[in-house]
Amino acid sequence: MKSKYISRFIYFIMLAGAYQPVVLSDYVFTAPPRESKEESIEIYQPVADFFTKATGEKFIFRNPDSWSDYTAAMKNQEYDVAFDGAHFVSWRVKYINHEILAKLPDLLIWRLVALKGSAGINTLDDMIGKKLCAPKSPNFGYLIMMSHYTNPEREPVQVVTKSWKDGYDGVIKGDCDAAVMPKANHLKFDPDLAKTKAVYTHLPYPNQAFTAGPKLSSTLKLKLRNAILSDDGQAAMSLLRERFSPGTFLVSAENEEYEGISLVLKRAENFGAAVHASAKKP
Repeated sequence: MKSKYISRFIYFIMLAGAYQPVVLSDYVFTAPPRESKEESIEIYQPVADFFTKATGEKFIFRNPDSWSDYTAAMKNQEYDVAFDGAHFVSWRVKYINHEILAKLPDLLIWRLVALKGSAGINTLDDMIGKKLCAPKSPNFGYLIMMSHYTNPEREPVQVVTKSWKDGYDGVIKGDCDAAVMPKANHLKFDPDLAKTKAVYTHLPYPNQAFTAGPKLSSTLKLKLRNAILSDDGQAAMSLLRERFSPGTFLVSAENEEYEGISLVLKRAENFGAAVHASAKKP
C-alpha cells in the first residue's frame, strides 16, 4: 500500500512537471514607473515583444510598482535591459557592468523657470528657502538643480508636482516661486517667454537610453543594439519615441557620454549614501 501511494506521488510530480511553461530565457526589461500601469504596458510591452522576436530570446517587461521598487531591483541587478534617464544609465554603467545600446538623440537641457516679473528670483541662490515645483526624487531634473545646494538648511523647499505642466502652472498660479523643467517644455508652454523667464539653464546632458547588463552575451547585446536601430526597431518603439522625443529616432551611444552623471544620485531618496555601498560589480 505504501509503495502504491509513493508511485502515485511520483506520477503527479512528473505530470506537474510536464505542464510547466517552456521558458526560452528570463531576460527582464524595465522602465521607471512614470506612467500609469496601462500606459506603461502600452508603451513598453511592444518593446519587450520586439526584443523577443528580434533575438529569439524571451524578454519580459517588468512594470515596477513604485520608485522604491524600481531602484531597489536595479541595485539588486534584477534588470537585464532598462530604458531610463541619464543618471540611472550612468550608475548602471559604472557600478553593475551595463553597456549602452542606444539613446534618444536630443540633448536634455534643464531650466529653472520663474515668473517674468519676479524681481527677487534671478539666481539659484535666490531660491534658498523659496518654494520649488518639481517631480519627487529621484527625478533627474530635480536632482540636477538640488545638486547646487550643499547645505540642507539653505536650499529650496520642494512642492512635489506630477508633470512639467503642473510645475509651469504652479509658477503661473503662484503656488511656487520657480519650477524645474526641460528647456523644450518651457518653450512649449511659453514660446515667446511672455509670462515666464529662465532663471538658470544648465549645461546639456545626454538623453534617456537603453542599457544591457552582464547576463547578456556580447553577441546578444550587438544583436539587440542593431535591432533597436533598425527600421523595425524604430517602428516597434514608436510610442516610446513619441512619448519622450517626438519626431526623432533612436541613435547609437557610447558609455563615455554618460560618465560622472551618476553623482547626482548621492542625494536621491531612493539611493542616498547607499549608492556606493550597494553597488558592487559582479
